[in-house]
Amino acid sequence: MALNKIPVNLITGFLGVGKTTALQNILKRKPTDERWAVIINEFGAVSIDHTTFAGADENGLVVKEVAGGCICCTANLPMQMTLTLVLRQVKPHRILIEPTGMGHPEAILDMLRGKFLKDVLDIRATVCLVDPRQWDNEDYREHETFIDQITLADVLIANKVDLAGEALTQDFLEWAKALFPPKILIGAVEHGDIDPDWLNIEPFPNRKALHPHAHEHEHHHHHHSEELPIPEVGKPLMRESHGLGRYSCGWVFSPDEVFELPKLKAWIASLQNVERVKGAFRTGVDWVLINAVRGEFSIEYLAYRRDSRVECISANPLPWKTLEDGLKGCLLNVSEMKTV
Repeated sequence: MALNKIPVNLITGFLGVGKTTALQNILKRKPTDERWAVIINEFGAVSIDHTTFAGADENGLVVKEVAGGCICCTANLPMQMTLTLVLRQVKPHRILIEPTGMGHPEAILDMLRGKFLKDVLDIRATVCLVDPRQWDNEDYREHETFIDQITLADVLIANKVDLAGEALTQDFLEWAKALFPPKILIGAVEHGDIDPDWLNIEPFPNRKALHPHAHEHEHHHHHHSEELPIPEVGKPLMRESHGLGRYSCGWVFSPDEVFELPKLKAWIASLQNVERVKGAFRTGVDWVLINAVRGEFSIEYLAYRRDSRVECISANPLPWKTLEDGLKGCLLNVSEMKTV
């Protein structure tokens, strides 16, 4: 009897486009009788996205973070090991892979099509999300990875169209319709509201990257385990990394430390030259996820309870210790914490 292949999709898109929100929306409509696996990989050395899936194992969902750097790197062994582990232990009905927003998809697709996996995996549509406001920015339009995320997509979705506006969204959609080879589906959504049926679209067989060596650029990531140690109160862990033209720094705080939400919001608003801020924070009895991109930010409650953690990404190195001091200034003092 022939082996039933496992459908797998890449969910791509540049930094801050809303991939994780789109994944959450897809997973809300996952068939209840199926086991799905999500493999996520973030640019920075301190992962944040896995916090949004806390408690997911109870709902037929297994989330794995790929440690050891960007999974777009050629022959990335941590990615291969994670995928092998998922196939053997989880035996999922579907796999969704979310590379870092700075990641080039080609090396991942090549690995999935390789001789060791081609008889196990059924590669379905690669879905790319684009914020039309990024597309309208010349710096993005000239970025090789941004171009190839679009080039290699079968399903191309304009996200955050409520923020981009009708005129700019329409300009992007008209441009997308003229691409060759053509996209199988082009759509426009708000808040990452992707139709799960789009995952089952068969991919175009011969898409080729315009910049096939973009993923070979040098990386300087800290190689880290899936779980960083829990720090002591007053001694946050700090991890830096850089590559692909971006710099990042992340911090992990003790779960016993409590942040003041108004101060956090003010701190984020005060940041200069920071492209992206994402963090899970304890704010009293609740933990919240704060996601800030270009001055826009969202706040949602989390089931995650392990620690507080945050990652900042910028185009240039920044005075990270100064930012750390700012973060510490958002903490409740010891006497206030006793009342929380």
